[in-house]
Formats: sequence, structure tokens, C-alpha cells
Amino acid sequence: MRNIMLALVFSLLVALPTLAQAVTVTGTYNSTEGAMTLRQQGDRITGSYGNDNGELTGVLYDRTMDGFWIEDSSARRCSTAKNGRYYWGRISIEFTDSGFSGQWGYCNDALTSAWNGTRTSSPPRTAAPPPKSYEDDPFVIREEATIEGTWSSTEGDIRFRQQGNRISGRYGSDNGEIVGSLNNTTLQGYWIEDNSNHRCSTSKNGRYYWGRIELIFDGDRFGGRWGYCNDPPTQSWTGQRK
Repeated sequence: MRNIMLALVFSLLVALPTLAQAVTVTGTYNSTEGAMTLRQQGDRITGSYGNDNGELTGVLYDRTMDGFWIEDSSARRCSTAKNGRYYWGRISIEFTDSGFSGQWGYCNDALTSAWNGTRTSSPPRTAAPPPKSYEDDPFVIREEATIEGTWSSTEGDIRFRQQGNRISGRYGSDNGEIVGSLNNTTLQGYWIEDNSNHRCSTSKNGRYYWGRIELIFDGDRFGGRWGYCNDPPTQSWTGQRK
């Protein structure tokens, strides 16, 4: 009986996606937007760069940072402010040991412009400890909510796994995978599948069919949206705990 139970536990662990250790991105870089300095505290990334007193803020999902650039001025003024400034946009940057490549856009528009960089400092041996205070930061990940378990959804049953704030999951549609981070009751991250209606130009976890998700949990239910690749999420995704 004990051997059978061990085999069942092992099979469940194998069936779930692993939460890979994120890279450590703290350091300096030469980038297409000027010299850049990044600081990492847990999954939270902040930084500065040369263009127009540029600022970066975001969250690291495995090797991908999603967040915002913010500047004193740019070619387009947004209708709302971030950190007191009206010139900002979304970014998505994927890191390697030697640098990064990614895209940026204006305000909440789709990401269409390239942003690349090369590391100019050696990576530290360990990441800095998580920050003690998270007030007023929309990207900070908190640990109040627990969503681990099985949920029925409009994309099939989802089995979520949670380690701290980091979320992974599997669902039935096209060998679907979810990876992201939980901020209060909001899961932000990506869906990844073997096939879909739109092939992305870059891969995530070795597959070219993926997109952004934002799911908001309310007790035993969630509602949210998904999109293709780096486009804004516009399609409905709902579910409830089984």
C-alpha cells in the first residue's frame, strides 16, 4: 500500500508544471533605450535607464518581466498617470544570462517596438530578499489568497499549484499550461498551448502558442480575460472551484 501511495504522489507531481527558479536580473545593462540599472527583490523588479529619466517597474515570471516603463516625456501622453507621470507604456522582456530582448508599447496599447540589452555587470550569486513593505505598488505580489486545487472553467478543468505567490497550472485545452503570479486576488501571467488560432513570433516554455491572462478570484469563483501573444487580454475566461 505504501508503495502505491508513493507512486500516486509521484505521478501527480510529474503531471503538474514545475515552477522554475527565476533568473537573477540585478545589475547593469547597455540597452536600446540607454544604460540601464535593474534591482530585483523576490519577483519584483525596479530600475532606471537613460532615456528621459526612465523608470521601470514590474514582476518577473520565470525569465520574463512584465511591467511598465515611465518617463518624463515621450511621443505620446497617456490619459492616466503612473507614479505621477503621464508618459508610460507596457513592457515584456525575456532575460538570458547575457542580456535581454523584448518589446514595449505606449500606454495600454499592444507591444510593437523592440527593446534589447546586453548585461555589463556580473550577476550576483543570490537574489536580494523580498521587500518588507508593498504599499502603493500595483505589481507587488501578496500571499493572502490560496487558489491551489481543481477548478472547472470555460477552457476545461484547471489544476492549480501554488508556491508562495507563484502559480502554475494545467488545463484540458491543447495541453494547456498556466504560469504567473498572484497579486491579492488577481492572477497575472500567461497561458501556453500546443496549438491555437494564432502563432506568436517568440516561444514561451518551448511553445509558440501563448498569450496573456488576467484572472480575478472571488471566493470559489474567478472571472477574467485572455489574449493572444502580447496583445491586451479581451476574451472571457471564467471558472469555479470543484
